[in-house]
Amino acid sequence: MKTLALVFLLASSMPKEILAHNDELSSALNPNKSPSYYVDQALKYFDTLDTYAPKDSKPNYASHVIRWEWYPWLFLTGYKDHWMWLDNLVTLYPTKVIDRDCRSFLTQPFARCRVTFHYLKSDSRVAIYEEFTFNRLGEINFIEAWSDIEGLLPMNPETDYWAEGDNVSRLSTKVPGLGSKKGKVNRRHLRKLAKHDEDLKNLRKRLHFTIFFWTKESVRLLIKGHGH
Repeated sequence: MKTLALVFLLASSMPKEILAHNDELSSALNPNKSPSYYVDQALKYFDTLDTYAPKDSKPNYASHVIRWEWYPWLFLTGYKDHWMWLDNLVTLYPTKVIDRDCRSFLTQPFARCRVTFHYLKSDSRVAIYEEFTFNRLGEINFIEAWSDIEGLLPMNPETDYWAEGDNVSRLSTKVPGLGSKKGKVNRRHLRKLAKHDEDLKNLRKRLHFTIFFWTKESVRLLIKGHGH
């Protein structure tokens, strides 16, 4: 009885909105597709950024898909499926996505990849670690990317190469609504949670003024470079 009372006391002391939203998080979902499906969707995503990949190779995006690319990149670089199709413009600059290593996992994000972007004109290579979250329909509804460089990753690659531990710093598993039936951000709940979380606050701000902040970050990247 004392244990039950303690659990009740702890639960009642937490912000009600946090308790109420746990079933809305992407981590509430279990995979309902085959492992190869999730890997294939991730590979198709990289095809859309590869100048030389088949043009009919496209992933299944959710209507309100979000792409979040951590510093030194532009943070919110895609919102809703029509924005993602603009990636076709990126392929005009000759690029190959090489060294692709994509794997499926039993917990969200269901697909995680390590790849290298090879920009042919400058002969430069950028290593990226990227994760893909899926909704109940098997559509990609959140993409999260980091530079695969020490100090910029969400985990310690020496001890947790595929970010499976409890101390991974990712945004996707904190966004309310990704695990709901529709699989899109719950704006009302995001507003409440953003009061207690700086990353969610940053996401909410950029969702409200997407073009403004995308332009601002683009200028910053052009002026300062990649920062590494």
